[in-house]
Amino acid sequence: MKLRGQILLGVLLITVIPLILVMLITRSGVTSRFTELDTQRVEDQMRLTRLDLAAKGSDLKNMLASLGTNITADNRFRLALLDQSDDLKSYLVDFAPRHMSLMNIDFLQIQKGDGEVISSGHFRHSIGQVDKALPRILSLVQGGQALIPARSAEESFLALARTSNINVGGQTIHVTGGIRLDSSHLRDLSRDDDLDVIVAWDGGLISTSKDLTSALENARNPEEIPFLLHRRQAIVRSSGWPLILDGKPESASIIVTHSQTSLHKALLAMDIRLAIIFALAVAASIFLAIILANRISRPLRELSSRAQDLDFDRLDIRFESNRKDEVGHLSRLLAEMTGRLRSGVLKLRDAEHRATLGEVARQVNHDIRNGITPLRNVMRHMAQVADEEPQNLSTVFQERRGTLEDGLTYLEDLAAHYARLSPDRQARLVKLDTLVTKILHGPSMGDRVKLENRLPVNLPPVEADPVSLRRIFDNLLRNAVESLPDGGGTVAVSAFVEEDPVLEEMRIQVEVSDTGVGIPAENLDKIFNDFFTTREGGTGLGLSNVRRLAADCGARISVKSEPGVGSTFILSFPIPNL
Repeated sequence: MKLRGQILLGVLLITVIPLILVMLITRSGVTSRFTELDTQRVEDQMRLTRLDLAAKGSDLKNMLASLGTNITADNRFRLALLDQSDDLKSYLVDFAPRHMSLMNIDFLQIQKGDGEVISSGHFRHSIGQVDKALPRILSLVQGGQALIPARSAEESFLALARTSNINVGGQTIHVTGGIRLDSSHLRDLSRDDDLDVIVAWDGGLISTSKDLTSALENARNPEEIPFLLHRRQAIVRSSGWPLILDGKPESASIIVTHSQTSLHKALLAMDIRLAIIFALAVAASIFLAIILANRISRPLRELSSRAQDLDFDRLDIRFESNRKDEVGHLSRLLAEMTGRLRSGVLKLRDAEHRATLGEVARQVNHDIRNGITPLRNVMRHMAQVADEEPQNLSTVFQERRGTLEDGLTYLEDLAAHYARLSPDRQARLVKLDTLVTKILHGPSMGDRVKLENRLPVNLPPVEADPVSLRRIFDNLLRNAVESLPDGGGTVAVSAFVEEDPVLEEMRIQVEVSDTGVGIPAENLDKIFNDFFTTREGGTGLGLSNVRRLAADCGARISVKSEPGVGSTFILSFPIPNL
C-alpha cells in the first residue's frame, strides 16, 4: 500500500473507531438511563397502586363499621330479624340497596351467622341463599380485604371487598361490602398516563387500556401476561393480591407496565441523527486525510522521481531543499549521498579502467602463450631431428607443417580479434570432431600422455564462432594434460546428444575428461572465477575465459571431479536448426 493510502487509512481508523465507540457508548448510556428511569416509574406506580387499594380498603372498613353501628341502633332491623312479617321482611330486603346507595359502594351483602343472605344490594336474587365461605375467608385473609368477582342485575364485575361482624339481638350478622374495580377505577389509581395497570385472575382481566385488554384477552393464565408484555417491548412489574374465587382463597395479579415503543422510536430517531453525524464526520475525515496525505506524500514523490533518474551515468541530480522537517533532512541526506556516489564512481571508473587494461594484458599473454606452445614444440622437434637425423628433416617438416600453419593461423586470428576489443564474432556450423582432431594432433603431449578422440562422426555440428571454440578446447585440453601426474595418464574427448538435466532440453553434450589429480571439493565453485589458480605461476584466467567464451557460444559448462581419480568438464551446446 502506498504512503497516501496508509495515511488515509490511518486517519480514517483514528477518526471512525473512536466515533463509533462514542456513539455506541452514548446510545447504550441513553438506553440504560431511560430504561432505569422507566423501571423506577413502574415500581413507584406499583407501590402507589397497592397503597391506593389498601387505602380504599381502609375507607371501606370505616364505612362498614359505621354501617354496623347504625344496624345495632336500628330497632326495626332487630325486629325484622325476629319477626318475618311482610312489612319487616321488606324492610330487610331493601336495607342493603338503600344503604349501598347512601354509602356510594358497589357491593353490599348482609348475612346471618349461618351464612343465609338476608339483604343484597347488588344482586337481589341471592336473598335466601347460603354462603358461609365468603365472610369467613374475608375475615382470614391478610389485611382483611380481597378481590371478589361479583354480579349485579346488569353485569359481572370485580370488587374490592371487606367484611364486618356485628351482634344484633344476640345474633351474629355478617356485613360484606365492596367497591367496584374496573378500567375507570384503575385509571384513577394510575398516577402516570404512560403507565398501564392490569388486574388479572383466572377467568378475567381488566386494565386501564381497552387496546391492552383486547391484546391480552387470549392469555391462558395471569402468569403468561408478563411474558406477552415483554414481547411487546414493555417494562413489567407484578405482585399478588388476595382473591376469593368460587369460595376459595386464590391470588390475583396486579401488573404495572410501561411500553418502550416511544423509547425505541426516540432511539431510532437518535440513530438516524448519529448516522448523519457519522457520515459527515467520515466525509470530513476523508477530505482532510486526502489533503494531509497529499501534503506529506507530494515531496516524497518528488524525491522518488528524482531518485529514479539517478544512474551511474546521471549523477548530477539535485536533492537540495530548504524544508526544516524530516523531508528536508532526507533531501539533504540524499544530496550528500549523491555527492559521495559521484566521487566513488569516478574512483571506480579509474580503477576499472586500470583493471581492464591489466586483465586484457594478462588475457593476451595467456592466449599468445597457448598459440606459441605448439609452434615451440614443433621447432624443438625439428631441431632434434636436424641434430640427430638431418636426412629426415624434410619429411618431418612436411609432417608438422600443418601444425605450424594452424598455429600461425590461430595467432593471426587471435591478433585480429584483439585488434577489435569488441568483435562481432561470426558464428557458423562447426564439426567438433574435425576441430578436436586438429587440436589433439597439434602440440606434443609427451610419450606418456594418451589422447583419445571419442567424438562420433555423425555428431551434429555446433553453431558457434570457430576461434572461440578453438580457444575453449585449447584451454580445457591443456589444463587436462597439466593435471596429469608425472607418470602420464589419459585425456579423452567424448560427445553425445541427450537431455540437459539443468535446462531440461535435448543438447549436444561434450565431455573433456582426464585421469589427473582431480579438484578438491572446496574449489569446485571457484575454478571459473577470474584469477583463481592453484598452480604456481598460473594466471587464473584460463577457465574463467572458457566460461565466458562458452556463454558467447550459447553453451553451459560444468565440472565433475574426484581427487586422485580425475576431472570431467562438460560443455552443453544447443542443437542448431538445420
